[in-house]
Amino acid sequence: MRMSIARKGPVPLIAHLIALAATTLLLQVSDAVAQDDTFVIRGVTLIDGVSDRPLEGASVAVADGRIVAVGTDADVEVPAGARVVNADGQFLIPGLWDTHAHLSYWGEDALEMLVAAGVTSIRELGGDPDEIEGWKREIESGARIGPAMIWCGPFLEGPEAEDEYRLKVATPAEGRAAVHTLHARGVDFLKIQPRIDRNVVQAVIDEARSVGLTVVGHLPQGVSAIDGSNMGLRSIEHMSPYMGLDDREIQQVIETYLANDTWMSPALYSMVAAIEARGEDPGQDERVQRANAIVRRAHEAGVPILVGANFAYRDWPQKPGSGLHGEMRALVEAGLPAMDVLKLSTARAAEFSGAADRTGSIRPGLSADMVLLDGDPLADIRNTERIAAVILGGRFVSGR
Repeated sequence: MRMSIARKGPVPLIAHLIALAATTLLLQVSDAVAQDDTFVIRGVTLIDGVSDRPLEGASVAVADGRIVAVGTDADVEVPAGARVVNADGQFLIPGLWDTHAHLSYWGEDALEMLVAAGVTSIRELGGDPDEIEGWKREIESGARIGPAMIWCGPFLEGPEAEDEYRLKVATPAEGRAAVHTLHARGVDFLKIQPRIDRNVVQAVIDEARSVGLTVVGHLPQGVSAIDGSNMGLRSIEHMSPYMGLDDREIQQVIETYLANDTWMSPALYSMVAAIEARGEDPGQDERVQRANAIVRRAHEAGVPILVGANFAYRDWPQKPGSGLHGEMRALVEAGLPAMDVLKLSTARAAEFSGAADRTGSIRPGLSADMVLLDGDPLADIRNTERIAAVILGGRFVSGR
């Protein structure tokens, strides 16, 4: 069992410019708001992450970093001394989740870029464990601005795989040992890559279950989506497991996922962004249309969907923050209703991550992680990018 950590190469100029823009935005913190322990957002249209309809003329009261009251303007009193934020004509949504992040490939400036885009929580899916753990601790202590995260540490991969951020395991015994190594580090789950023996994967899943961890990832070579679900993978990443299947086989996958509560993590924007980067129209691409049809069918059947950008290398077209908005657009273009996409990007993602009692929706008692928008995201999902303010743990980290 061996861990290999490869360092990143030089950073392109465009990435520096993107990071600089995010940093500039996050430095525009309103001192008056940041110093207030209590404030009330009034007159807003509330999309809370769980309800089927928005609430117009809503108020949300925040104290000590938590949501303390939610209701109509008439129902929510303004505490003495509280700051009032007039949000007439604006829309309030929960902080977004990016469930497919690779921080180590991009670098630490991804953290501020994510928050600037309204992403207040992430599922970190594989990187340098020392680096990720350090950033996570700094965020939790308040020493660094960044999204809350659940993380897996390095990828679990077979011995013949590439070396970058891998913990290589060749036998079931090594797989079981790796589970305990990572569990001792405090990871929230484990992730496998495809070049790993299926017997090792099964040993990892079984051992992980014994210590209270779940396993997600790419399908091992030679393992079908149905087999991966039956083996116990909690989520299966990307669209490659489904693209060669016929309609009958897709239906079998859907039924298996529903029976096992397996989540689909499509990363549609990874496909779309690559096509757009070539100057081509994704709407005319047969693979995109097939992927859209599969995701739409799975969603309509009730298969839970994870919304993630799959950002990693700086020369990839999907970037931290903007890539998540791209995935939301891709899902709407695939035929999912905008309200469903918002729920999947907030409350449902928190549910999957075991964080629904902390964040993911706008309800009393939860962390005040919210995004104030200048446009209606139900009318056009692109309006999630029209950000007036980002509120992280009760603090306005951008906007007013």
